[in-house]
Amino acid sequence: MLRLATAAFILLLANFVKAEVVLASGSYNILTEVFNKQTEMQLHNASQAEKIDALTQYFLATPYNKQTLNMSPLLAEELVINLKEMDCMTFIEYIEAFKRSKNYEQFVLNLTNIRYINQNITFKHRRHFFSDWAQEPEAIVADITSEISSHAVKVNKQLNLKYHDQRYISGLPIKNRSINYIPAKYVDDDLLLRLKTGDYIGIYSGNNGLDVSHVGVVIRKGKKTIFRNASSLRRNFQVIDIELNIYLKGKAGIVIFRPKSDY
Repeated sequence: MLRLATAAFILLLANFVKAEVVLASGSYNILTEVFNKQTEMQLHNASQAEKIDALTQYFLATPYNKQTLNMSPLLAEELVINLKEMDCMTFIEYIEAFKRSKNYEQFVLNLTNIRYINQNITFKHRRHFFSDWAQEPEAIVADITSEISSHAVKVNKQLNLKYHDQRYISGLPIKNRSINYIPAKYVDDDLLLRLKTGDYIGIYSGNNGLDVSHVGVVIRKGKKTIFRNASSLRRNFQVIDIELNIYLKGKAGIVIFRPKSDY
């Protein structure tokens, strides 16, 4: 009886989510190609690191676009899937959703769970901030920043506060939150070697109202630590690879999240 009730709930949830999906042109073909690639990797007993590398590599050179999602709390929120263009946050959302999924239906449900708190598809419940991913009870990742380095610093912030009465994201409240980060001067070779392929990196922001200014995923290439990210820089404006130690020049530091899900 319990199984029937659970199945009915899942079916109801799937129908609810499906009704709100906006699938951008060309994205379904990409979904199919990625799932086929995942099946092939599985058949060849690829390691988790190899699978994450292949998955994220597929999106290299994907154009950058910071406005693929709804930008206003006044508009109806929809579950947008746009695999043809992405910003740094939607890039890692899609990667995490692919890791957890074997087909389109699972991808829709997992993306909903990753992008929205309590699977509630509204602007208010969207995880707008990188640190939202590590908030319990529905944390997607574990914040391992202070575990990786004894030099980690904790800073109390008022997320979304821009100026006295202004917000970075209109329609959202201010969130009091403690952010752990490792100052860039302590991100040495020994620390970089502790990072794993698939770890998520946030570039710490010194602004009181922001946790990070950019995000991406770690890819290990021998002794090199690659920062794979959707770059907004004019000279790039696409998903790129850059060595993390090079990217960090002139940056304040990093936040390190490790996914709770395997691949």
